[in-house]
Amino acid sequence: MRRWWRSASIATRVFVQTAALLAAAAIAAFALLALDAQREQEHEAALASEELALAMAATPTVRQAVASAFEAYPDDREGAIAAASAAMQHYVEDVRAATRLDFVTVMHVDGTRYTHPDPDEIGHEFLGTTAPALAGETFTEVFEGTLGPSMRAVTPIVEDGRVVGLVAAGVTIERVGSLVVARLLVVGALLVGALLLAALGAWLLARRLERATGGKAPEELARLFAAHEAALHSVDDGLVLIEGDSVVLANDRARSLLGVGEIATPIGPDAPLPPGVRAVLEGEGQVRVGDRWLVVERHAAAQPATTTLTIRDRTELQQMTGELDAVRTLASALRAQTHEFGNRMHTVATLIELDEPQRALEVATAGRDLGQRLADRVVSDQEEPVIAALLLGKAAQAHERGVEMHVETHLAPGTHGIDPVDFVTVLGNLVDNAIDAAADRAARAPAGGGQAWVEVYLDEVDESIVLQVSDSGAGLPAEQRERAFAPGWSTKPAGAHGRGFGLSIVRETLERLGGTIEFDAGADGASADGAGELGAGAVGAGAGAVVTATLPRPGGAS
Repeated sequence: MRRWWRSASIATRVFVQTAALLAAAAIAAFALLALDAQREQEHEAALASEELALAMAATPTVRQAVASAFEAYPDDREGAIAAASAAMQHYVEDVRAATRLDFVTVMHVDGTRYTHPDPDEIGHEFLGTTAPALAGETFTEVFEGTLGPSMRAVTPIVEDGRVVGLVAAGVTIERVGSLVVARLLVVGALLVGALLLAALGAWLLARRLERATGGKAPEELARLFAAHEAALHSVDDGLVLIEGDSVVLANDRARSLLGVGEIATPIGPDAPLPPGVRAVLEGEGQVRVGDRWLVVERHAAAQPATTTLTIRDRTELQQMTGELDAVRTLASALRAQTHEFGNRMHTVATLIELDEPQRALEVATAGRDLGQRLADRVVSDQEEPVIAALLLGKAAQAHERGVEMHVETHLAPGTHGIDPVDFVTVLGNLVDNAIDAAADRAARAPAGGGQAWVEVYLDEVDESIVLQVSDSGAGLPAEQRERAFAPGWSTKPAGAHGRGFGLSIVRETLERLGGTIEFDAGADGASADGAGELGAGAVGAGAGAVVTATLPRPGGAS
């Protein structure tokens, strides 16, 4: 039995326990009702007996016969008994039968019976208490007489101020019990019906629990719950359960990513939350909270108005993406520079072999101003030559695509305390976009439609490094400028590494460093606010787009 109970499912246990409790409650209720019915029936029997006894004692027929017998009793006991019995026996029995009492006895003050349901008992002594009635009181009692235990009432018959006789009326306990049993049969039938309905409800509840719990025992459910809790709070992803507008569940990782600490759940829609958290709970996709970039996925749960959020931290991935993009940008620039110099050296060597030294000198020194200045920086910059090397490579890349690149800088060599990778990420992506825009517009323009160019302007304004890149491209309509910073958005077809992430990475890097970026039209566009900061000389005529990035120098480093 114990082994079966341990292996029983939670639904079976609930049903058995519920049925047992219902049965125990029904038995207890039946017992209480039986006791109450017994007491009530005895009270009704005592009341009916008392009322009949008082009525008989007041009946003229009984009073006259008893008074006459009382007067004759001392001289002729037998004659007085016979006369009284003859006068009252049939009358009293008719009344008793009509009232369904078991006996009505009229007697002399010494207890000698004048009437009785059993005629053989007439003339014999009454079995029971008479003293209170002889004192003029009416009382009830339970006493065992000739008919067995009975509930009886005894009252005096008073004539001229004297007690001349007594009347006893009563119901046997057996009769009272039969009446109680009849009542209890009805009550018991109702209780059985109620018990069956309750058992049916318990069975239906057990079936529902069986489906909900998969027939598992409580111990197994406890183990599953413990494993669920352990898994919920150990996964690296944040998990949030939202019902309506309230957060009802959030694991440790979600609390850490959202910065909600130990705020108790449920978290209502009006609860004070850190900046950006409400956007996570209501949005989807990539959302920034503090210095973290989070990716939010929403899934509708099986229950109505219930949503599950999966939150992943992409901060490190974003940083790695930026670093990878910077390395890729630098590698592409250096590859283009190598290819440019290789072609140029092959051309110079061939011209020398053809005895064309002047032509060879012209090819070798073509574009030397920008290249020389950048090369000098690469050689002389002992702090960090990455920026000059990047621009040197980008100049070669621009030349390959038929884009003339101009660089003007008022910065001292180095990155001025800014991480070289971040510097390359920002500047490299801006220059790449500018070269693409200028080259694309030149390719679509008719012959002689204009020269493609890119201008890079570097300066320091109010303790901040300003990078401004303008181009001769087609520019970008005002309504698309904000969308240009969204991940994956681009006006260009996808390449080998995808398109539309350059400006997004630039913006994320700048926001992480506390910088800003502005995307404005050039001299022919609707706005040139970004150029006004550096002066009109920083932007070439007919610029298609001007992008200005501002990076604060860490600690005012020089």
